Amino acid sequence: MRLSIICFTEAGARLCAKLVKEISKDGQSCEGYGAEALLKSCPDGDILLPVTTSLSEWTREQFSEKEGIVFIGAAGIAVRAIAPFLKSKAEDPAVVVMDDMGRFSISLLSGHLGGANELAERLAELTGGQPVITTATDNHGKFAVDLFAREQGLVITELKKIKEISSAILKGESVGFHCDFPVSGKLPGGLVKGKAFRQNLWITIKEELSEEMLKESLKLVPRILVLGIGCRKGVPVETVERVIDQVFKEWNLSLKGLAACASIDIKKEEKGICQFAAEKGVPFYTYPAEVLAETEGEFSSSSFVKQVTGVDNVCERAALACVKELGGGNLLVKKQALEGVTAAVAVRDWKVETKYDKIR
Repeated sequence: MRLSIICFTEAGARLCAKLVKEISKDGQSCEGYGAEALLKSCPDGDILLPVTTSLSEWTREQFSEKEGIVFIGAAGIAVRAIAPFLKSKAEDPAVVVMDDMGRFSISLLSGHLGGANELAERLAELTGGQPVITTATDNHGKFAVDLFAREQGLVITELKKIKEISSAILKGESVGFHCDFPVSGKLPGGLVKGKAFRQNLWITIKEELSEEMLKESLKLVPRILVLGIGCRKGVPVETVERVIDQVFKEWNLSLKGLAACASIDIKKEEKGICQFAAEKGVPFYTYPAEVLAETEGEFSSSSFVKQVTGVDNVCERAALACVKELGGGNLLVKKQALEGVTAAVAVRDWKVETKYDKIR
């Protein structure tokens, strides 16, 4: 977690410096900030950075750059500072508030998805203070779907349904649990595997669910799909997007499950592909022709492609080479060609691994 800590008093500056040193020991990125006068009065002020803008501007910058923000001061200061920049559960960073004596560490924003609850607990451990967690599922010892999704690396497709699932769990209702992948470990209390109830979860890479009773399930999508891609030189990103959207739609795959794009190294600067990967927020891996040629599997061969690139197939081989580099997997969609773009999709080997040693 990329973390920033800001202080407003002399005691807060000393605490800020202590936290920066302790957190940085673990190799985690952590920066401490305060007014220049405070830093001069603090024994370890030289490891802190002066705030040279307004608090509002500083907060805006941190919201765009950091995954966690800690305010050492009054909760009201933090609330007023962050209010103009709040977006959604999926985008907001973790925000924690501490008093300048380190007695209380309050999870204020993005407790589950952003990791503020865990951050508050860690900071409290460092200061010997008390973490303050107000999320109902935590306080009642119940399953929290957003925390589960974060732990498993799952994309939540409809954030508004988090509240509906949590409400059902807190009321003691059963929630259906459906998964298209193996599950290792026990399910938490409240989840019932393979049955449909008023509220249901479905872990899937499918875009559409065919089961009538479960069409309104909250879908949780694992990022395990690797797109192997090739194209004619100069194909614009709009064409790439259109083709990939069509391929994923035809095969009923969710683009939210995309983990990476892969191609041959002569395409490493192909603008349309690079822009597509950047817009989807996924890495773009490229491989030399000889590496692709050594990739084992059954592929759709093309003498023309081999003449141009040195290998008989780019998209299928790249998808499989990449998925194997990421831990293993199989080719799911063979070569699809349209508008000068070729695409194939591989899926990583993956399973749900629960951390519940007992059913509550």
